Amino acid sequence: MTEQKETKLKHKIEDYRRFAFILLALSGFLLLGMVLPNETVQASDYTLLIVMTGVLVVAAVSLHASSIKTEKVLYQDDE
Repeated sequence: MTEQKETKLKHKIEDYRRFAFILLALSGFLLLGMVLPNETVQASDYTLLIVMTGVLVVAAVSLHASSIKTEKVLYQDDE
């Protein structure tokens, strides 16, 4: 594998992991907003927060899985 391609794959791995962490942090803030008591929030807003939190967690997990796959490709080609 060329050094340029190896560097590109390493940057992809870093980007996937950073973005997954950002999505997990965002889902944490949404979950915190759902847990904190507020009289003006309706039941439909809670449903939206639950759905958005779930989507963000699924996206974060899929990005982390992509980073693992990319890392396997990177280290397989090194051998």
